[in-house]
This record gives sequence, C-alpha cells and structure tokens, in this order.
Amino acid sequence: MLRAFIEQLQPEISGQRAFDQLMEIVRHHRIQASPGYRRAAEHCHEAFRQAGLAAELVRHPADPQASFWGWRSFREWEARSAELWLSQPAAEAGKLADFEECPISLIQRSHPTPPAGIEAELAVVDAADRAESYEGRDVAGKLVLITGQAGMARYLAVEQRRAVGLIVDQLPEWAPVRRRPDLPDARAYTSFWDAGEWARPCFGFVLSPRQGDRLRALARQGPVKLRARIDASFRTGSLENVEAVLPGRSTEEILLVAHACHPRPSANDNASGVAALLEAARVMSGAFRRGNLPAVRRTVRFLVVPELTGTFAYLAARDERIPRTIAGLNLDMVGQRQELCGSTLQVERPPRALPGFTGDLAGAVLDELADEGGNFGGSSRFALFRHAVTSFSGGSDHAILSDPLVGVSCPMVIQFPDRFYHTSEDTPDKVDPTMLARVALLAATYAYALATAGAPEARWLARRMTSEFGRELHSAPRAAFGRLLGGAGEGGAADLAAETEFARRRAVFLEERKTADLLTLTRLAGAADRSGVQQFIQREAQEVKRQTQHHCRQLQDLTGLKVRSLRADGPGGESPPMIPRRRWRGPVSVSQHFGRLAPEERLRWLGFERDHRQLELYRNLALYWTDGTRTLGEIADLVELETGKRPMDYLVQSMELLARLNLVDL
Repeated sequence: MLRAFIEQLQPEISGQRAFDQLMEIVRHHRIQASPGYRRAAEHCHEAFRQAGLAAELVRHPADPQASFWGWRSFREWEARSAELWLSQPAAEAGKLADFEECPISLIQRSHPTPPAGIEAELAVVDAADRAESYEGRDVAGKLVLITGQAGMARYLAVEQRRAVGLIVDQLPEWAPVRRRPDLPDARAYTSFWDAGEWARPCFGFVLSPRQGDRLRALARQGPVKLRARIDASFRTGSLENVEAVLPGRSTEEILLVAHACHPRPSANDNASGVAALLEAARVMSGAFRRGNLPAVRRTVRFLVVPELTGTFAYLAARDERIPRTIAGLNLDMVGQRQELCGSTLQVERPPRALPGFTGDLAGAVLDELADEGGNFGGSSRFALFRHAVTSFSGGSDHAILSDPLVGVSCPMVIQFPDRFYHTSEDTPDKVDPTMLARVALLAATYAYALATAGAPEARWLARRMTSEFGRELHSAPRAAFGRLLGGAGEGGAADLAAETEFARRRAVFLEERKTADLLTLTRLAGAADRSGVQQFIQREAQEVKRQTQHHCRQLQDLTGLKVRSLRADGPGGESPPMIPRRRWRGPVSVSQHFGRLAPEERLRWLGFERDHRQLELYRNLALYWTDGTRTLGEIADLVELETGKRPMDYLVQSMELLARLNLVDL
C-alpha cells in the first residue's frame, strides 16, 4: 500500500527546496504575535499559493481579553533593539548582549526600559526559584543573575522583592547529549510569554554559560553594575495562522500541522517542520494536478501556526471541522543533522486515551522509509539513520488535537534529544537537507494514504496492527519477565506477585486499547464496505485477545503462584472518591490563570509547579482519561497502565489546583 505512494512521490521530493524554504523562514524573529512572526506567516502563505494550493492567512486576536477555549490570548510584542553592558568594574567594561546580533540574548516579551536606559547593581541568587534563597538579601532595584526556574524566580525576585529584571545563564541539560560545558557560548531561549497581566513589568537578558561564570567571579570580588537599554512595546494586535487545502471529494479531512514560531534563527525548532510541510504540500499538489497519483477522496489541510496558541485558535474558530477531521500529523523539530545534534527521528504516538490507527500508520511509513541500505550480499535491508516509534510525551500541537475531547488522533514526527535545542546555536548548519526530504516524504505518504484509503487499506492496516501488537505486548512487562526468569530476588514473593499482577493488568489494558484502535478503522471504509470491514476487524480483535491470553498464561506459568492483586488505591486514596469533570477542551496552561489567585496562594501553587515540572505529562494524561464519571483513583490506574508510573499525590494536588482555577469541577 505505502510503497506505491513512496515510489511516486520520492522522485519529486527535494531536500534542497525544503532547505531553501527553511533559509527564508530563519530570517525572521518569530515570536508569537509579533511583526517577525507575521512576515514568516506571509512567506508561508505565498509558498502555498506558489504550490498551486488555495491558501488563507487567518488572523486571530492578540488580546488578553480573548480566549480560545481555556487558552488565553496575549498582547502582540515587538522588540526593536536591546543591549546589556557591563559598566563596573570599569576595567572589565564591555557589551554582554545585543538583540540585533543575537535575538535570543533578550528574554522574549521583556518590557522596555526608559529611552536613556537603566543602570543597576547585579545580585547573584542561586536557586532563585526558592524563597529561602532571598533571606537577608535586598534585591530591590537590582538585576538578579539566577539559577533555578525562571518563572518562579521572576515572581519571587521581581513581583515580591522589586528587582528590575533577571539575567539568565542556564542551559538545560539532557545527558549524555548535552551538558552545560558542551556549549559554553550558547544562549538558551527564555521567555516571559506566559506571564499574566497581573505580573509586574520587567525585562531580562540571556547570557552564555561562559559569560555567566565570568559575572559570578567578578561579583565575588566586589560590586558589579550593568547598564541595560531596551526598545520594545506591547499592543493589542493579531496572531496569524496559515491554512491551505488540497481538496477532496468528501467532507472528511486530514490535517498536517507545523508551528513556525520561536526566536531567530531556531532552524530545527521549528523552521525545519514548516519547511518539510511546505515541501510535502508542493509535491502532493503537483502530483494531484498532473494525475500521477489517484485523486484524493478526503481533503488534506495544511496548517502553519504559532505553537499551541494557533492550534487552539484554529479549533475554537473552526469547531464544525473537528468531527470530520479523521486524522492529523504534527511536524516539530524534524531536520536535525544527526551526527551533530545527537538526535533520533521519532514517530510519537497519540495518547492511549484516544483510540486511533494513526500512530500505527505513521510508524509503518517510517519503517518503509528506513529501508535505505543493505548488507554486502544484499540479503538484508536496514536504515541509514536513527529512528524509533515512541509513546506519547506531549508538549506540542498534537497534544491538543489528540485530546479525547477534541478527538483528532495525531502523531508527532520529531527529533530528540537535540544538543542545540532552544539555544542560539540552533542554526541552519545543524539541518540536513536529506533528513528534510525524508520527513517531507513521510508526511506526504501518510497524508496521501489516508486521503485515498478505503476498505482494502483498512484491512491491510488492521492486519499490520494485529501483527505489531505481539511485539508491544511482550515489550511492556520486560522487567517482570526478567525477574520471573531470574527468581524472586531481594523483593521476595509478595513483590514479585504484585509485579506480575501489574504486568497481567497492563496486558489486558493494551488489549482493550488495541481493540478500540482497530474499531476506528471502520471510518476509512465507505458505507457499502463498512459491514465487511467491521467483520474483518472483529476477527483481528479476536486475534489480539488470543495473543493476550497466551501472554498472560506465560506470566502465570513463570511465577508458579496464584497471582492476586496486592494493591490498594495507592497513596492519597480517596474518601469519598474524587470525580473530576473538565470544563474546557484541550490541555491547560495553569500559569495563564494564576492571576485569579491571591498573592500568597499564587506563591504556594507556583512552588508546587516548580517542584513537579517533570510530572506535567501525567497531569495531561490524567485529563485525557477524565470523562466526568471516573474517580481519580480509576484515572490514576489508567495513567499507570499507560506509563508504568502512578504519581497519586501529585494528581490529587493537581486536580485541586485545576479546580481552584475553575478549569475542572470536582
């Protein structure tokens, strides 16, 4: 099924054309709701038109009074110039940052200084996101060089203690791909963009690790003064989405999305995703016009957005399209030159709470593209690049579309980890035109396959999904199997029994989810073929059940115990049960709503968010499972079955916070 599309599309795909598009996009400083982003959107609009597609530049309000479902909008921002100078000690004086040379050197959405600038003493505060770090310190009127989470540091230093701004030299680490010493001269993308209107105006600059270490050394020797000047402004304005369509015969749609925002240059994140999307659109449009491929049954819609905000705005304004959008695909950070960036090309599946076939289809396309090289004798084929199919992680536009309350199953294509992610060194030399071509081909093949699919394709994909299920089933409880084969170990029989029981329950969970996934394939069949496809899928579902039963018998035979559940509801159990009900569609950004809280309560919850940032995925997964009838204990069970982790205390406090912010009802 897929090979025929690949063979037709591949000769037309040009990595160089995609790279040329990327070079146009990286010229612009693409902060959401800004003139630079608007110029990049206008370029994409024209590129779609040049490809022969009907395209529209859609404007949405950049205004704090506007909301897109539960997502708040914000004012348009423009920075024209910004400089930071070291003025004392005089012997070390010199420029530290210049927005025109490196836009990432300014904390995005900083407020302006007076035209003549401002001079302030430097205060160094480590762990600046914790209140105890300020004991005995006066930072009023000073610029604070921080370590720690910048949002909380802003609240503690600027909002509560009247500092004039922040200096940041942190570089988030992803061992072993990136550690702070690896990029001594890189500046990390930092923004105030999610600060609410309640926040006190301030500004900030970003330094490299080398510069930050130098300032700390000078501060240990005596007073340090900095001089800052920023010409920037906020106003009520607009943010732009670009929509283009390859029309089909039916009202059903496939949605391909990429976000165009981030500071200049931000080449891989995410000029590369937009460039691959534009190339896929160009090639599909050309094949459609020339008749090289069959006419599409379903419309393919291409969407270029400011990340998250634009997708929320699109869905809120185009609510009638949601039920007829049968699948999506999100392209985010796709062009990495792997030998430089340390990255792996991934298809990230949608969350388990939303049944769908899209993760399996995107994974199948990736497998076909990985058939690039062979061994000396020609008896085996394999990939010439790193690739994987991974579970849901979120953090981009697919997390909105794949929310069960939205219902558009949407995988993401991404490369991660990336040594240069969110830094000033995410430059075009880190982009591989060959990789851009691969991803454009993946996107075009995925979209064309879905746009033309009918009953035969539904049966083919059902068979593949069933075949792949065995691999997933056996990989899920690998640790349990290892311990069973090696004996009970230090934990004893009780721990082993509990682990085995969890492995059994997870196998049943996977069976239930795969059966639900298979059932969604009936949507690909026409009315005349639907009954036959349903019967075929029922047989495949029986095969999934048979595999699961065999797997569970293996577990039972290995343990030699009559396994029973040793689990209670877990820490933080409910009495009476807590039943959350969502008030908005789409994932939530709690920081946008903190203005509703009193200052002391805001401080408490900001600290909670700071201490649990690594758990945010589990809150989103819990929201996906929230249907208004499940207790939080039942939701935690499903999160655990999906991920293997059960952070119950965190989920309880998260739901209490969401209820306090009027984002859920309890």
